[in-house]
Amino acid sequence: MSGASARRALGPVLALAFLTSCADSAQPKAPGPANDVEGGPKLARDAGALLLQVSAYDYGLAGALSGAQTRTVAAARYGTVMRGTATTISAFNAAVLAGTLDRAGPVREKLVPLADGLSDLARDGQSYADGGDPAAFARVITDVNAGWQRLRDLSTTLPKDDALQATIARGTSFVVASRSSTQSTITTGPYSTAAEAKQALQRMGAPLNGSYSQTAPFVVHIGPYGDRAGADTASAGLTKQGVINIVTDEMSYAFVRSGPLPDAELWREPSRVIEVRATTRRIGLSSDGSWVVTGSDDGYAALFNPKGTLSALPQGYAGMSVLQFSVDGDHQTFAVGGQVVTFLAIPSGENIGSGMRFTGAATQMLFVPSTRVFVAASTGSTGLAGGGPGLIGGRTADGEPLGDPFPIVTPAAGARIAASDAGDVYVGTTSGGAFDIEMFRPGRDTQLKAVARVAGVGSALAIDKSAKFAAAVTDQGTYRFALADPKTLTRIAGTVRDIAFAPDGTLYLLDQTSLAAFGPDGTARWTAPLVDGRRLVVGRRVAVLDGTDRLAVFAPADGTADELGVGGAINDVTMSRDGRVVGVIVDARRAVLFTLP
Repeated sequence: MSGASARRALGPVLALAFLTSCADSAQPKAPGPANDVEGGPKLARDAGALLLQVSAYDYGLAGALSGAQTRTVAAARYGTVMRGTATTISAFNAAVLAGTLDRAGPVREKLVPLADGLSDLARDGQSYADGGDPAAFARVITDVNAGWQRLRDLSTTLPKDDALQATIARGTSFVVASRSSTQSTITTGPYSTAAEAKQALQRMGAPLNGSYSQTAPFVVHIGPYGDRAGADTASAGLTKQGVINIVTDEMSYAFVRSGPLPDAELWREPSRVIEVRATTRRIGLSSDGSWVVTGSDDGYAALFNPKGTLSALPQGYAGMSVLQFSVDGDHQTFAVGGQVVTFLAIPSGENIGSGMRFTGAATQMLFVPSTRVFVAASTGSTGLAGGGPGLIGGRTADGEPLGDPFPIVTPAAGARIAASDAGDVYVGTTSGGAFDIEMFRPGRDTQLKAVARVAGVGSALAIDKSAKFAAAVTDQGTYRFALADPKTLTRIAGTVRDIAFAPDGTLYLLDQTSLAAFGPDGTARWTAPLVDGRRLVVGRRVAVLDGTDRLAVFAPADGTADELGVGGAINDVTMSRDGRVVGVIVDARRAVLFTLP
């Protein structure tokens, strides 16, 4: 092979490595494995992870382009992912370049074309992201298939790696293919206005496959035709009518997919999308995330079954501020409302029991499974002193009234409520410059018992599910203490926006610019940066509304962040009680659900 041929075989990514090795040829290296790439196994696994992600997203985009309803990825979201993938490929190729300098052997010979092929993948992926050209997506599919084959070839030169082989098997099980054909279109014009273009189309007999553009340039399109001969015949007919036209040929693409659903790989993408009423701004999930209820500004509560079908559409008072499901297995109910909270049956949506009326809109509502009661809190009519007191009300799972201590009168600013799995309900209210935390168990206690007093005006209260720890936020800071010994009250941070305990007892603190995790022993574990932290929900992972259109989830172990593909402005976010499903309202008209791994 000549020098020029050798450089072409190496490809653009590693040409520098070739030139360097030639310059050093006066000191020959051993050609065998002793001088081969040392980091081959890791590089192979990194390439496998990269190809697996792209294969899954190819599957999702192909589904969207072909009209599938499950596990699809919108073109805009695909473009965002591919831009990030291009950055990852750049870093991978830099590692390959560093690892192959002055190296020779079978691993290097297989790694070089893999890296070059991934450069092609990055280029074609970015091309689709920039313009949505289906031809670019077709090239991505070809690049991915070639990448898997090159990775297989590389794996034959490496020690046996079951994890790598499993990745290859998984990635190649997502089969995505493209089919292309040539279609011909007739174009006439341009015309002065859209109205003139419309009139021209009507004079041609308004063919069923004809259309006109309503923005400049104003032209008429007829077609596409399945073959050029058909287009030429139609063109000749128009020419006889005195209509000047041209016939153009374009490639048309169709995409198909098969294989298993990439649920594990596409967990960052919606598992369900439900179209809801316009001006919908609130969402609630059943304990396992299968049932969904949404609330719109005009007072409708839309109930959707696990298949996403509308089951009931009860109308209440305008302005839904709270939505909550009971946790009763097959006998579930749900509660919705604002200043008036009503209780309804599943799946009929019929009213049951008696509603709760508050002096102001309800600010919180929770269901306590161990005692099977709904508890809701509201402010006074204005939320300010002199505007009347706030209230805490309680109902059974079937909407039946509860006795003492309900209704509980609170200061005008209302109360913060929380509950443990044992069934104890905790109430935090501000008076006399302090945040007083009290506790009672519905159905057992007729009065509230004092638990602790925290300095300052309270804004948040959280209780560990096991009832071992509590946390509170006031204008004086964020505090944590053991419920069995309030003297352990400790200020752990300044005032934050929100707090929540995870099932394992980890306490999360949400501030505008950071999310912090504190272990069950009270020590800080990690802090992750945010742009504008607004809401916090905790389950298998920690989900944070960061700004208006970014929903990030964080790994409990180290705070590693992943962004969910919401695709719009977020109006509300919640999480199912089992911690597996995150639900959001997007653009006030879609309920979007994500299933966490």
